[in-house]
Amino acid sequence: MENIIKPYIIDFANRSFRDVADQDYIAARASYRLELDQQFLWSSLQAIEKYFKAILLYNGISSKGINHNLAEALKRVEKIEDINFHLPEDVIDFVNYINTYGPNRYLEFPSHLSMDALIELDKTVWHIRRYCYFLRATLKSYDGTLVFLLPYELQKIHHEYYLENPHKYKISGGFLEKATSNKKICHKALVWNNFYFGKKKRIYIKNFNSRTSSVNPTLTLHPESFEELDGLVYFSSETRKIFKQS
Repeated sequence: MENIIKPYIIDFANRSFRDVADQDYIAARASYRLELDQQFLWSSLQAIEKYFKAILLYNGISSKGINHNLAEALKRVEKIEDINFHLPEDVIDFVNYINTYGPNRYLEFPSHLSMDALIELDKTVWHIRRYCYFLRATLKSYDGTLVFLLPYELQKIHHEYYLENPHKYKISGGFLEKATSNKKICHKALVWNNFYFGKKKRIYIKNFNSRTSSVNPTLTLHPESFEELDGLVYFSSETRKIFKQS
C-alpha cells in the first residue's frame, strides 16, 4: 500500500481516535478502582473501538458502519495483510467479552465483571495500541532514494524486547506518553497497578484484589414490565427481539 494518506487524516486519527481512546482507557481504569463496573465496561469498549478505528484510518481504510461492534472492527484490521496484525488468544477473548458487555450502558441485560478484568484490559490496550500510529511514512536517504518505513516500524512493533519490557514501548506524541512524562492529574489512574504503562517495569502489584461482580436489570427480574417500558424508553433491537418473543 502506497503512502497516499493525507496528513489531515492522520491528524484526525491521532486526535479524535487514538488520543480520545487513551482518555477512555484511563477513565476505564479509574472506574474500575472506584468499583463503577458498568462504567468500566463501557469505557473499555470505547477505548478498544477507537484504537481499532485509528488503525484503520492510518492504513487508509474506512471505519464506517462499525459503530460499537468490536468483532467487525477486528475483522477489518486483520484484513490489512502487510502489517501482520496479531493478538494473543486471551486478548481476543477479552475483546469478545467487552464486545458483549460493554454496550450494556443502560443495563438492558444481565452483566458481570470478569476476574482480573483490569489486568486483561491493560494487556489488550497495549497489544492493540502498538499499531496506533502512521506506519507508512517515507524518508529520503543520504543518496536521495526513498525509504519506505513500514518494515522498520513493524520490526519495532514485533520486537521481543518490548514483549519483555512493555513499559518501554512508546508512541511519539501519544496522550498516554504525555500523561506519564508530564505527571498529569490522570497519571496516577494510568499507572496504578499497571504492568504495561508507566516509567518503571512492574514485576508484581500490591494491594490489588481481583474481584468479580454481577447485576441484573429490571427486565430480567420482571419480564412482564417490558411491554409498558417499551412505550416509555428506547430499547436496542436485540433486547426488543428477546422480550417480544417471551
